[in-house]
Amino acid sequence: MAAVTTSSTTTQPRQRHTPLSASRQREQGDGASVAGMGFEPQEDRAMRSSGEGEGEEGRRREASRPFSIQLEVDVMQLLLTVASLLSRTWHLGLPRAVVFDELHFAKFVSLYMKRIFFFDVHPPLGKMLLALAGSYAGFEGEVKFDRIGAEFPSTVPVEALRLVPAVLGALVVPLVYQIAVELGLARWAALLAASFVLFDNALLVQSRFMLMEGMLIFFSCLAIMSYLKFRNLRHRAFSVRWWFWVCLTGVSFTCSLSIKYSGAFTALLIVCLAAKDFWALLDDLRLTDMCLVKQLLARVLMLVCVPVGVYLAVFYLHLTLLTKAGPHDNVMTSAFQASLEGGLAALTKGQPLNVAYGSQITLRHTANVAGSPCWLHSHSHVYPMRYPDGRGSSHQQQVTCYVFKDVNNWWIVKHPDRETLVVDESPVYVHHGDVVQLVHGITSRALNSHDVAAPTTPQNQEVSCYIDYNVSMATQNLWRVEIVNRQSEKDAWQTIQSQVRLVHVKTSTALRITGKQLPEWGFHQLEVAADRLINQRDTVWNVEEHRYTKKKGKEGESTAEVRDEDLLPLEPTRLSFWSKLWELQVRMLMSRQDTELEHKFSSTPTEWPFMVRNIAYWMSPASNCQIHLLGNLVVWAASSLSVLVYLALVVFHYLRRCRACYDITEEEWQHFVFVGELLVGGYLLHYVPYFSVDRTLFLHHYLPAVVFKVLVLAALLDHVAAQNWRYIPMSTVVSYGTVVLISAAVYTFLEFLPVSLGNVDLNVEEMKKLTWRESWDFLLHSKV
Repeated sequence: MAAVTTSSTTTQPRQRHTPLSASRQREQGDGASVAGMGFEPQEDRAMRSSGEGEGEEGRRREASRPFSIQLEVDVMQLLLTVASLLSRTWHLGLPRAVVFDELHFAKFVSLYMKRIFFFDVHPPLGKMLLALAGSYAGFEGEVKFDRIGAEFPSTVPVEALRLVPAVLGALVVPLVYQIAVELGLARWAALLAASFVLFDNALLVQSRFMLMEGMLIFFSCLAIMSYLKFRNLRHRAFSVRWWFWVCLTGVSFTCSLSIKYSGAFTALLIVCLAAKDFWALLDDLRLTDMCLVKQLLARVLMLVCVPVGVYLAVFYLHLTLLTKAGPHDNVMTSAFQASLEGGLAALTKGQPLNVAYGSQITLRHTANVAGSPCWLHSHSHVYPMRYPDGRGSSHQQQVTCYVFKDVNNWWIVKHPDRETLVVDESPVYVHHGDVVQLVHGITSRALNSHDVAAPTTPQNQEVSCYIDYNVSMATQNLWRVEIVNRQSEKDAWQTIQSQVRLVHVKTSTALRITGKQLPEWGFHQLEVAADRLINQRDTVWNVEEHRYTKKKGKEGESTAEVRDEDLLPLEPTRLSFWSKLWELQVRMLMSRQDTELEHKFSSTPTEWPFMVRNIAYWMSPASNCQIHLLGNLVVWAASSLSVLVYLALVVFHYLRRCRACYDITEEEWQHFVFVGELLVGGYLLHYVPYFSVDRTLFLHHYLPAVVFKVLVLAALLDHVAAQNWRYIPMSTVVSYGTVVLISAAVYTFLEFLPVSLGNVDLNVEEMKKLTWRESWDFLLHSKV
C-alpha cells in the first residue's frame, strides 16, 4: 500500500508508450500518482521534477536535488486490503471439519511432518507452504479422518493451516487493483476490478480453506503485476528497480506453476509478451547492438534461468524432506522405492545384486501402464480353447501381469543348456545379450511365445507357459536379456538397477504389457503379450525381489557362495536427485488418476462462464449449514460478456482503421491492443485448454480465469468512458453503470454469504430463495 522512492540523477525521459487519453488525464488530475503497492511511474515523476523533462538545465536541476524518500499511500487500496483480509480470515476455524479437498491436503501435510513420501499429480509448493504453517503451529502429523465432513482431531491446528491460503487469497484483491493501475486504467476502474474480486463468493470460499487455488491465483497476479512494473520501467533499463521487478516476475510465475501445473499458463503468457516487447526493441534505432544483447540476456536469465532454478529448488527440498517409504511409493519404480527408508528398501536389503543362472526373481513392469505397478505372473489356469470372436488359442497356461505381490510372481532364471534350477557354488552371472529360460516357480513351466494371437490384442503374439515342460521345444522357450540402461556391452543384469527387455529369440518379439484387462476367465488381470515393436516403454522390466536358489550339501548347508560385495546394501539404495526428479516428473505428467473418476458435482468448461453448476464443499451433520463453491452471478455474467464485447471492439477499431477512420489515436490503439493481449489472452489461456483435458473437471479449475475476465470488464468500461460521443456523455453513463454493477455485486455477495461461510442453518424456503438457477444443487437433511 505504500511506496518508498528515492530521487537521484535521471536521464531525459521518453514519451510514454501507453499514454492516457486527454479526458482520462483530466479525470485523474495532474498530480495523480500510481502508487498502490508499488512505485509511481518514473516517467511522471521525472516530468514533474524536471519541468518538461527536456534540456540541459532540467537535468542539472534534477542532479542537484538531494537524496530523498517519498512515502505514498493509496487509501482506497489500503481499505480494500483490510476488507479482503477480514473477509478471508473471519472465523477461519469454522467449520472445524474437513471441507472438500482438505481431505487430501491435510493428509499431505501430515506426511510432510512424518517425512513419508507421497505421490500427487500437482507440484509440491502449495503443500509445502501448508506444512510450513503446520510445523510452526506444532503439528506433529497425527490425523484420523477418512471422509469429507469428518471432524478434525484436536491435534490439528486448523486455523494455522488455513491461514496461509487465506492471507494469500486476500492479497489478490490489492494485487488486482494494482494491476489495473499499472495498465493505466482510471482509479474507479481499478476499484471496480478489485471490488468484483473482493465480493466474489467463489474466490472467498476457495481462499478460506486448505486448498491450492488461492495461493495459485496470488502468485499469478503477483507475476502479472511485476511484469507490468518491469515493462513500465523500460526507460530505466538495468536499474535496481528494473532488475527487481523482472526477477520477481520470473520467481512469481514459477511459484504459481510449482503449486499447480495450470500456473504454466501465466508463465507462457508473460514469456510471450516479454518476447514481443523485446521484438519491438529491435526496431528502436537509438539502441546499440550491445544494448540489445544485454536486454536479451537479462530476459533469458530472469525469465528462463531463474525460474528453472526455483522450480528445481522446490523439488529438491520436496525430495530431501520425504525420505521414508509410505503408501504412495508403489507407483514409483523399484529403484525409487529402494532409495526410501523402510518399505522395499527393508524388503530387499541384503539380497543378491547380480542375477545369476538359478536365481529366483520377480519381474516388475517399469512404466505403470495401467496406472499401478504390476508383476509378471502365471497360474495353473489355461487360456480358453476359443475366444468369443472365434479365434483359437494355444490352450496353454496363462501369463499375466498382476497388480499385487503374490507367490505366483516368482520365476527361476535357467541356463538353456543345463537342467539345474539352482545357483552354482560360484554363481554364473547373466550379462547383457545372454540367452535364458524363465521357469515359473510354482508350476515349473517355462515362459514361451509363439505365432498365436494374443487374447485381447490379436496384433501381438500370445505369451504362455508350456503345460508339459518335458516337450522338446527349447528354441521356443529362449529369451535374450537386453539391458536398456547399460553402461557397456558386458554389463551384468542387476537387481532393481537394471532395466531390461526380454526378447523372444525365435520370433524376435519383446515381452510387454498391453494395458488391456483380461475377461473373467483371466481374473481381470492385465494382458501380457509379445510385440514385434521392441523399442517401446511397455517392454521394459526390472528385477524387484531376488534370491539365489541354493542347493544343499550333504549336511543340508548351503553351498552357493555369495560374496558381501555381491549383496544389495543394508541401507536404502542411493539414487541421485536428477534420477528421482526425472522419474517423478514423468509419473506426474503421465498420471491419469482422475480420468475415470466420476463425481456428482463435476462440470464441463462450457458450464463455467455463467456458472451452470455449483459444488457442495461441506454440510453439517446436525443442521442445514452448508458450504458451496458458487461464484457471484453478477460478477461472472458481466465479466463473461465483457470478454466478448472487448474482442468485438478490437475487430471494430481494426476495421475502422483499415478504412482510415481513426476513432482513437495510434498510441491509444496500441495500448488497447496490449491490454487485450494481456487480459483477454490471459483469460483464454486459462480457460480454452480445459476443453481438451481428458479428466474430471470442477468449477474451481476456472477460478484463475475469473480474475482475468474481471480485469477485462474494468478495462472495457475504462476504454468506453474515455470516448467522446456527440450526444451521449459516456463517462457519466459508465460512472452510473459502475455504481450499479458494484451495488448488484455486493447484494448478490451478501445473499449467498450463508453458503459461503456455512454459518446459517437454512430452511427449505431460504434454499429455494437462493436457487437462482434450476441447475444449482443445494443439500437438505431429510429430518433435522
